[in-house]
Amino acid sequence: MNYTPFPETRWTAIRALTSDDEASRKLGWDVVSRLYWHPVQCYVRVKWNVNDNDANDAAQNFFAYVLERNTFAAFDASKSRFRYFLRVCLDRFLINEHRASRAQKRGGGQVGSLETSGADGGVLDPADPESLDELFEQEWRRSLFEAAIKDVEELATTDTAKLQLQLFKRYDIERGSAEKLTYEDLAAEFGVTIATVTNHLHAMRTKVRLALLDRLRQVTATEREFLEESQALLGARSRRAK
Repeated sequence: MNYTPFPETRWTAIRALTSDDEASRKLGWDVVSRLYWHPVQCYVRVKWNVNDNDANDAAQNFFAYVLERNTFAAFDASKSRFRYFLRVCLDRFLINEHRASRAQKRGGGQVGSLETSGADGGVLDPADPESLDELFEQEWRRSLFEAAIKDVEELATTDTAKLQLQLFKRYDIERGSAEKLTYEDLAAEFGVTIATVTNHLHAMRTKVRLALLDRLRQVTATEREFLEESQALLGARSRRAK
């Protein structure tokens, strides 16, 4: 795996963020910041109608800010899920950054990255706020899945494992929704039997599922949350795979 495990704590990364031990906080921070970087960047880009560079700057500033202030130490698992808490922290940070940027503009200073090009130069007021919620959720799931794939890739060192990964990527990831790719087509493309395709896909899907659950454990704070999230996550992926 491409992250450092926490063998002594089941709900590792989130708990580590509130630890008194600096080394544990750093490990937790690495897991959380890598997973949430892209969801935060996409959320900023869409909500504030800025380009990728400005959204990247805002995301970097946000994570630097919460790290410096140890903001995530205030998370209480009994009150909300962590990513909801992160969203609240993010929205507050962005609003404060925008206000500071506006004040700087009035004073003749350099405009910050969150100064929009809209008519009033203010925060976007999306017609459907739920679409932003869904965007953040979608990108969070995508980041989690991509992290799990990378974990599996690092362990695919044998020829068999590499073939399993190639078949999985070709059929479950790269295949377009309109592409009618069958197991027979896949067998012909890779020069293997249909039985090999079937068995290898099953094996790799199991590996990815386990890696996904392992990643999910790192960013959930309670057993109930983990079970609810895993059911929703794997259910959503199963529906998309059909």
